[in-house]
Amino acid sequence: MIIKKVMPKIPVAKKRVAAYCRVSTFRNEQDESFETQQKYYEELIQSHPDWELVKVYADRHSATRVKNRPGFQEMAAAAEAKKLDIIICKSISRFSRNMVDCQQYAKWFRTLGVTIIFEEQNIRTDDPTCDFVLSILAAVAQDESHSISENEKAAYASRFARGEYNLGNNRILGYDCVDGELVPNKDAWIVKEVFRRFIEGESYRQIAKGLEELGAQSLHSKKGFGVETLRYMVSNETCVGDKRLQKKAPLDYLTKKPNPNQKVESNYLWDDHEAIIDRETWDKAQEILEKRKELAKVGIHKTNREHHFLYGKVFCGECGAPFLRRTLKAAGGFKTQSTYKAWNCRNRQKGKGNERCGNRFIKEEELIDAILRELDWLNMDQERFEKEVSKVLVYPDHIEVEKTDTAHRVTFWLCE
Repeated sequence: MIIKKVMPKIPVAKKRVAAYCRVSTFRNEQDESFETQQKYYEELIQSHPDWELVKVYADRHSATRVKNRPGFQEMAAAAEAKKLDIIICKSISRFSRNMVDCQQYAKWFRTLGVTIIFEEQNIRTDDPTCDFVLSILAAVAQDESHSISENEKAAYASRFARGEYNLGNNRILGYDCVDGELVPNKDAWIVKEVFRRFIEGESYRQIAKGLEELGAQSLHSKKGFGVETLRYMVSNETCVGDKRLQKKAPLDYLTKKPNPNQKVESNYLWDDHEAIIDRETWDKAQEILEKRKELAKVGIHKTNREHHFLYGKVFCGECGAPFLRRTLKAAGGFKTQSTYKAWNCRNRQKGKGNERCGNRFIKEEELIDAILRELDWLNMDQERFEKEVSKVLVYPDHIEVEKTDTAHRVTFWLCE
């Protein structure tokens, strides 16, 4: 009798397999839906008895750089945690259209013991001869991405030139999109209120507080209107019935960020739709914005401080810094609570150490009186002052007034 020794079968560990799929936003690639790709890979992996499905990772949007794809990053984390053996991807272009990313991640996955299978090109990264072929095909995929990107830009530019645009999912406060047209809605009063308050001199924070008290609702935040939202609103030409197309530089096809070196050719559409704000109100608001920009250039930023016509005109004759308006206690003011307005050098107020300016304070009424005497005016005409006076320099013992129409500088000596 022959006794055969039967060795027990050692179960072979199944390969842990995942798939990666992506639905691009480019039109010629939208024929394959996200759900279709998911179903295909689930069935493919389950059809191999030695494979075990881990997950189908996917991204629903287009992104050239893999760092901007959450599905890809989740897959990379699983590989780093030693949870994957194989990744299946339809093609190199679905994996990455960035040549550098494609090669670096393919090598990185391989160091983790993870093999990538590109179905369309029939390439496996565990093949030592694949690196050269992969580098060439990755370059082709990147070039294809660039070509598609340029075609998309050209198509957008052509539509913009014809005055055509698509609002997409963008919501604009005060408007509804009806059959592709912007139509004022029930929130139009909020836009009017913002412009009214802005022209009257309120700061953005004051406007926000006023809107909150009126019960106005922001489209983008439950916390109310932020400063940036209000700043954008008063500079957005949509509310006056116009439309500016291509405000920003087109995105770089690799970084997906605006290229600062690329010239932006905007198309401005006048009277494109019904206006919420009239032209006169709009022009006043833009004048105020320009004035604030000029003040910011010399270091004067309007926050909650009331605007004064002397801001941006009065400078220190000693160090050149702008003069700021202050509220000071009068003599005995702690008892009477009386105050007065005065101006002083910003570097006297904010300077430190050797940078601190020693120029004097000057009372507002004294400053205005000196300016009037030098200009030979009986009363201060603010509009005329802004047009005719470019700069007022304040020294410890005198002021100098520089007019806009001449290079002549006149001097008025202050009494001690």
